[in-house]
This record gives sequence, structure tokens and C-alpha cells, in this order.
Amino acid sequence: MTLRTERERPRPVRRDRVELLPRRLPQPVGRDAEFTALADAVRAGGLVQLFGPPGVGKSTLLRYAARAIDPGPDGVLFLTATHREVGDLAQELFEACYTATDYAPSPAELRRLMAGVRITVYMDNADLTHEQLRELSDAAPDATFVFAGEDRSLLGEGTALEVRGLDREAGLALLARELRRPLRESELPVGDDLWRAAHGRPLLLLRAAGLARFHASGESELPRPGTIAELLPLLFDQLDTAAMSTLHLLATLGDAELGAPHIGELTDVPDPDALCGRLADLGLAVVSETGYRCAPDVAGALRQRVSEPFSIERLCDHLTRWATQPTTTPAQVAAYSRALERAAELAESADRPDLAVRVTRAASPALARSLRFGAWGRLLGRGWVAAERAGDRNAMAYFTHEEGIRTLLTGRRVISAVLLAEAVVLWRQLGDTHGAQAALHAQQYAPPPLPHTAAPPVAPDAGGSTATASGAGHGTGGQALTGDGG
Repeated sequence: MTLRTERERPRPVRRDRVELLPRRLPQPVGRDAEFTALADAVRAGGLVQLFGPPGVGKSTLLRYAARAIDPGPDGVLFLTATHREVGDLAQELFEACYTATDYAPSPAELRRLMAGVRITVYMDNADLTHEQLRELSDAAPDATFVFAGEDRSLLGEGTALEVRGLDREAGLALLARELRRPLRESELPVGDDLWRAAHGRPLLLLRAAGLARFHASGESELPRPGTIAELLPLLFDQLDTAAMSTLHLLATLGDAELGAPHIGELTDVPDPDALCGRLADLGLAVVSETGYRCAPDVAGALRQRVSEPFSIERLCDHLTRWATQPTTTPAQVAAYSRALERAAELAESADRPDLAVRVTRAASPALARSLRFGAWGRLLGRGWVAAERAGDRNAMAYFTHEEGIRTLLTGRRVISAVLLAEAVVLWRQLGDTHGAQAALHAQQYAPPPLPHTAAPPVAPDAGGSTATASGAGHGTGGQALTGDGG
């Protein structure tokens, strides 16, 4: 890390306008009423929440609304909250609205900077508690927030809108659109039964239409309603080797996204974007702004067919090489932090803690520079546990040292002092004078540890909800600490 004085701290410069939009989608079928209610709520300002079960179409409606509804006076921002701490989301919000190199404001400073910034923030997969919603909205008091998640957590304030299954007419219209032809008269009773069996959920209707397109006759034919529960195995039967290999990789990663170039290199698929697009058309994969992930219920169904996960060694080797390439940016590593974390989890489960140590240690410097302290903390915790299991004392010293720096940056100065003191001891035991000196240098910004105080373990969930992006230099004796490596 680089130490900077108060005078050297970057001065944030506000951007004239924010316009970070999701990918363009067609207008959702049968959602005119929901869209009108959402547009009215956005115009009223404050907090808005879309909630409903998986596969009901919340994300589609949210993404369409982000482009179709007039933005706030200062712009519009689209974010995905999956496995991201409130502090990391707040830092993303700050960076969208301000230019400031290597600077993470404290919560109080962020509120001051964001006061008067009237943007509309759309946040997908925001399965946050009421307290987390409030904490995030407090970071930008004049912004309008639209959250989408499974459960209602917005209570007593703002507008909560439930997204339910499509009505019959819309359900049949969706089937026709996905079949790419009008429904025949003889198909209407089957379409009605499919709509009822799917409870109007677009994802299930999408899969039914996708299966129909594979019919052996060459003519799309709707499946019987009784097959709704068996749609996934039936769709798997229709996939070729390349598609199954790609889906196997995505299912292994679970809820973690991966970009097309990574998917192509790991599966040897020549056109991963096109293939993943076809999987998304079948309702088996989800397309995001940074890549692809498998649909929520696909991983469990695929495990019944392919019990072994994708090669963990190949996955970890690839991510380790990628994270350490000079051309890989901190923002890119932060975007795939969940995939890195998932790879480490899988390596530990496969009794390969050495692989988990390699991938987490490779990604740690870039995550530090990204200023996503929550994601960095989770990865450090995972790496420390793996290092302990592997008996890798050098890695244990490294992760202890890095967690000491992270807790210092997030304002937890007492814990930081203990961790850095422990890091000094560990480095000296290893004979690493450079590491010991670096830890001693960082210690000057933390209070001296109490005598006989043991260092707390770096837990796998280190940096959970408490890991907010504190200001570089807040509470550090007039100095600024900013992420710049090592």
C-alpha cells in the first residue's frame, strides 16, 4: 500500500452526468401495469423495491425500466448486488459519480459528497435486509433507489411492488414469441395448461418453448404440461458436448459470473458468447453486464447427471494466471471476485488447499487496489483458512499482514494493530525482514496492541457487513492510506 499525507489525498471531482445502463432488452411481455406502477414510484422518488420469486421476471422488468424510465436529473446507474457488501456497493456508487484515483471515502464523507446528487440507482439481485437498504440509501440521500430481490424487506417507507406470474393472455403471448410463430388453434389448450402449471412464471414458459424448438419433426411442438417439473433434464438431453461442457462450468461456479473469454479458454469453445446466448435463450443461463452464470435451479439438476465438478485444478490455474497478468485491471478482478472466491471454496472442498492459497494470493493485490474491501476481506479469509490447512506458514503471514492493512483502511484500528503485530512475528519467524519491516511501517498508523493480546483468526467471512469502504486516512493520524499494491 502507498502512504499519503492529508494534503496528498485525492480531491474528488464530480462527473457532469452518470449514465451506466444495463444491456438492452425487448419490452417485457404482459408487464404494462407493473411498468406503469414502477415508473410512478420512481417519479415520486425515495426507495422502491420489486420483489417476487425466482423466474418471475424481476430482473427483466428492472433492466427494461432502467432504460425506459426518465433518468434522474444527474443521471442513471445500474448495479448488481449479488454477493456484494454494502460498503462495496457504496464505493461503486461513489466512483460512478466522482473521479478520484485510489480513494475510498468514509461513510460520513460519502454522504457529504453525495448530497445533492440526484440520480436514479437500479440495483438487481438486491436481497438485502431493511437495515442494509437503509444504509445504502443513506449513502446518497438525494438519489432514488430501485431494488429488485426475492423477498420484501422495504417496510414502512418507500414503495414495494410485488411481481407475480403473467396472466393467461401474456403467458400465451410469451410462448408465441419464444416459438417465433403464433400458437395454432390446436395448441391453445396445451398452452393454457402450461401457463397454469408454470404459475405464469416467464422462466418456465421460456424453457417450455425452448424444448419445443428441439422437436424431432423440425416443427416446434409444445411439451405436455406434465413435463414442467422435468424440463431441465429434457433440455439437457438436447445439448451438444460443447453446450454441456459450458453449462457444467457455469453450474460448478454456481451463482458466480464469468466472462466469455474465460469460458472459452476453460472449455475450448470457439464462440462462447454465442453458445452462452443460446443457453440463456433456453432459460439455462443468465446474461449479465460482465458475463454469464447458470440459472439458479440448474446446478442442482445438473449434479444429478454429472456428479463430478468441473476440473478444479484447471479453473484455479486459469484464474491464478489471469489475476497476475499485467494487463488484468483491479476493476476486472473485482468484477469476478465471486468466481475467485468460489474457486477457492471448491479447491478446499476437493482437499486442495494449496490451489485455494494460490488463487486467493494471486488476486489479493488487485482486489486491494480496487478498493472493494468487502470482497477483499472475504478472499483474504478464505486464503488464510486454506493456508492453515495446507501448513503454508508464508501464506499465513501474508494473509494476516494483508488483513491487518484492510482492517486499518476500514477504520478497525485496534484489530489492525493486533493483526499487524502478529504479522511482524510471523515474518520474523520466517526470516523475511522485508515483510516484517512492511508490517512495522504500517503499524505506525494503528494504536499499539495491548500486551498479551492474541491476533484474531482471519475468518472466511472477514469483512462482512462491517467492511465498509472507509476513507483513506480517516483516523490514521493525518495520513492517507490508499490501495496501490502489495
